Amino acid sequence: MRGVAAVVMLLLLLAGGALIWVQRLGMAWRAGDHTVASLDAAVSVRWDRRGVPHVVADSTDDLAAALGWLHANDRFTAMELGRRAGAGRLAELVGEPAVDTDRYFLEHRVPEVAAAMVDDASPASRRWLERYAEGVNAWLTARGTDLPPGLRLLGADPAPWTPRDSMLFVLLMARDLSFWDDRPEEERFGWLRAFGDDGLRELLLDDDVHVPEAIAALAAGAGPVDGPAAATEPGGADDLAAPGSNNWAVDGSWTAEGASLLANDPHLGLHLPSVWYQVLLRAPGYEAQGMTLPGLPGVVIGRGPHAAWAFTNVMLDDHDLFFEQLDDAGERVRRGDAWLEIETEEQTIRVKDGEPRTITLRRTDRGPLFEADAERGLPARSLAWTAYERGGDPLATMLGVAQARTPEDVLAAAPHYLLPAQNLVVAFDSGALAYTAIGRIPARRAGDGRLPSPGWDLSYGWDGLLPYDENPRAVPPAEGRIVTANADLTRLAGRAPVADFYVPYRLERIEERLDERRDWTREGFEALQLDVGSRFARDVVAALETISENDAPYDGDAQRAYEALASWDGAMRVEGPSALFTLAQKHLFARIFGDEQEAHGFDKPVGHRGSLVGALAGTLSPRWFDDVSTPEHVESRHEVVGAALADAWREGAARWGDDVRRWDYGWLHQLTLRHRLDAAPVFGGWARRGPFPMPGSATTIAAFGARWLPDDTRQAVTYGPSMRWVVDWSAPDVAWSILPGGQAGHPTDPHYDDQIADYLAGRLQEAPWSEAAIERATVERLRLTP
Repeated sequence: MRGVAAVVMLLLLLAGGALIWVQRLGMAWRAGDHTVASLDAAVSVRWDRRGVPHVVADSTDDLAAALGWLHANDRFTAMELGRRAGAGRLAELVGEPAVDTDRYFLEHRVPEVAAAMVDDASPASRRWLERYAEGVNAWLTARGTDLPPGLRLLGADPAPWTPRDSMLFVLLMARDLSFWDDRPEEERFGWLRAFGDDGLRELLLDDDVHVPEAIAALAAGAGPVDGPAAATEPGGADDLAAPGSNNWAVDGSWTAEGASLLANDPHLGLHLPSVWYQVLLRAPGYEAQGMTLPGLPGVVIGRGPHAAWAFTNVMLDDHDLFFEQLDDAGERVRRGDAWLEIETEEQTIRVKDGEPRTITLRRTDRGPLFEADAERGLPARSLAWTAYERGGDPLATMLGVAQARTPEDVLAAAPHYLLPAQNLVVAFDSGALAYTAIGRIPARRAGDGRLPSPGWDLSYGWDGLLPYDENPRAVPPAEGRIVTANADLTRLAGRAPVADFYVPYRLERIEERLDERRDWTREGFEALQLDVGSRFARDVVAALETISENDAPYDGDAQRAYEALASWDGAMRVEGPSALFTLAQKHLFARIFGDEQEAHGFDKPVGHRGSLVGALAGTLSPRWFDDVSTPEHVESRHEVVGAALADAWREGAARWGDDVRRWDYGWLHQLTLRHRLDAAPVFGGWARRGPFPMPGSATTIAAFGARWLPDDTRQAVTYGPSMRWVVDWSAPDVAWSILPGGQAGHPTDPHYDDQIADYLAGRLQEAPWSEAAIERATVERLRLTP
């Protein structure tokens, strides 16, 4: 027994020693002097208590190099994983699980597009990219093998950073904010096949959807497609919207101090480390503070000396899918009466501890060509994406907006921007406001792109991109305020691009709250970012009331559920009827649309939140309430809705009892912050934080979208505010911000998770701007020297 005890003790000591060794690997430097050979002069870095660096340099060249060094210092694991993913080289590092990811990015031409973007960049932008890369590489040289633990455990040997690597991060973000990943045209084609023109238009709540005649014929069976087109990724009833964002700004007529105010909270995937890295950068010719994207130089969202700016996703339909006709040999595609050769290229995916894979990539004049998928009922199809057009320079726009003094300066910087399309809201220290959509819109010859187009019909296709002058804008905006939130902005800008706009619940709630007062303050804007009132929930409950009054009262458990919801204020708090509403939403989707989903083999729910409200309110045909699996019986609206409410009540009562006030939405709706290497044994659990009970939903200003887990009992929050940002021009010495994690990427760094508590509590922290404020906030100093 003594021998066994000794062995156990030895193993524990070895495990403890290994843990200490791992914990100390690659820790960020935040003090002392460090060499960056490419610098022309020393650069000062002052750190505040949140690990935010405030950088002062003598030139923008040195500023760019310093930012590259700082990004690598705190976030190189995420940078290395991101550039490898975008370049189709992740399997070299992590092995077999990444082969499909590599194939995906290679197939979509992402490395090629990133290289073209570097070629298209202005001399000034390219200079920033080159000097940034020099800073990253100086850090790599200094670290040697002392890399952060995730990379050491993977055995990484990072190559030098290049400008193309930085442009990959633009495309990774563009991919996250586009919809070509989900292929909505394929999903809608499936709806067209299953439900016909009328059913499709009902589900989309739009009578003007363009259905190409040839595509309608294919959907009706007059073509080679012989099966339902199912969506490619499963999702529950609450997984009905891509991540979005809120931003809004008001001029002095809306504020207590008479100065403009701006707020932003971009909704992206939540993980550790956070998406954003906060900095202040100052050199002759460039001053900016705010959120940077590790891997890319320049401040993306933030403030300069005279302008504060914010982004939300336009939801622009920036891609089109074209069904293609191939010749008998499969080597050409039809274009009118002619045939065009398909380009073919072979690439090799190298796999750690595995055999290399040789893949064949095919493309047409439009973009990648995907092979026919008989199982999902899809012919060969090619993808056009605005990224495949030339001439964009996103960095030039970001650099220009940061130094803008007037709305005209913003409009002058905007044309350089190609993608991802964004609603740019700017508030100036002068009190002026400006709104413009940046990003270019496809110049479609015909149709609206919401369904696949017939690639062989020359009346369809793109004639490049529309000029920037066609983009929506409002300078100045009417009423002295701007609100976007991913919705249709026709009211604001007078016109809107073809886009997959988010249902307007968040936008309308922001406007509703702004109308409550004309003495807004920074504290009021912070509180508004935390609002959990759901206009969607109120609309659903109002429709339930109409059914009760016009059809018949509910009874039994359905009546209990209805009474609890009818007396509720629609706020998605962590406790109370918000849990009942979430269960009711799940069961309503299942009862109304689930039979069609199952009958036609769709992997995703049919319809969306607007479809649900439309069905309940009677806007949609009663056909959706009839269960197609029971042809002997035609179900009524009242019958189906009552059954869904009863299901929701019974599920909740079985878990929490009959007192709805005590139902635990926080148990139902949880956030776990995971590291990008979460799947790694031991390391993933060590780097994980949570779970945390979360208020809000996808339809509240405090937007926390969730997906039902496979067991259908609770939801995992998948996205939410990736940061919160408020600028008050009546107090220009500071801005206010918070991250859902921290600045650092190392799991044992004190700044890895030190902002989580404030984030969950809804507290923002000062982001100093003036020299006096920076000095007051400084807790550590570092110097970069030539």
